[in-house]
Amino acid sequence: MVELNNTNKLGNYDTSINVIGGLRDISVIYKAIESHFNDKDTLKSLISDRNEFNLRTEKSRMRIEKAIEVSFLCFKNQDHSDLIQSIFLSNAHLQERGLILFWQFALCNRLFYDISTQVFIKAYFSGRTHLSKDDIIAYLKEFLAQNKPLNLKWSEITINTLATKYLNLMTKLDLLEGARTKSFRHIKLSAESLVLYLYFAKLYDPENSNILTNNSLPLAFVSADNIQERLKKLSLKGFFNMNFNGIALNIELTHSYKGICDALYH
Repeated sequence: MVELNNTNKLGNYDTSINVIGGLRDISVIYKAIESHFNDKDTLKSLISDRNEFNLRTEKSRMRIEKAIEVSFLCFKNQDHSDLIQSIFLSNAHLQERGLILFWQFALCNRLFYDISTQVFIKAYFSGRTHLSKDDIIAYLKEFLAQNKPLNLKWSEITINTLATKYLNLMTKLDLLEGARTKSFRHIKLSAESLVLYLYFAKLYDPENSNILTNNSLPLAFVSADNIQERLKKLSLKGFFNMNFNGIALNIELTHSYKGICDALYH
């Protein structure tokens, strides 16, 4: 398990996207998370001993193991760990698990968060129907040019691979569709997913109760104009309390991170 440093919420920039996006079957990440919370299993046993990822070399196994640890088994605090554990040991539907992986990776990985919020989500809400590799490459090159002090030595091949693997991963998460041309899927969060998002949002921005200014709002697939009406219906069910004063839409969680899935799915 990787403990996130609260002074640098998303850590340093790395290229774990290339490793995660190269997995043939995203469901193995579900197994990896479940094994992490299973007293009788470990991620190492899953990858190295049983080779459930079907990897040929020990080097590949070690690379995948490390990438999953830093991308999905990183937790800000015990509440965060409890939330992920309860989701993956609950009856959460497959689509919701895909969204959880999306939110968890964005919470753990700075580059994935940036591409998702600055490229993917902006294009999604702009009304465009497609997202291309060139969109991501252009963003990455501009990012490198504007952030030279970070000293990120990414070659053209690395940048190209990041764009390709990001699109592959988003397709496997059912957020994009298509082979060569990647089209946006229409994403409408279920009531359960939207509630779970609020618990993630508190982890993203723990000192901010106003969901309208939360750093994670772009990842909710709900516009700021529509989120109040959707949340109003859900707040009546007791999953959280909300208050709107004309400017701020303040959210107060009413369940523990460990208990929210029991409330939602049982």
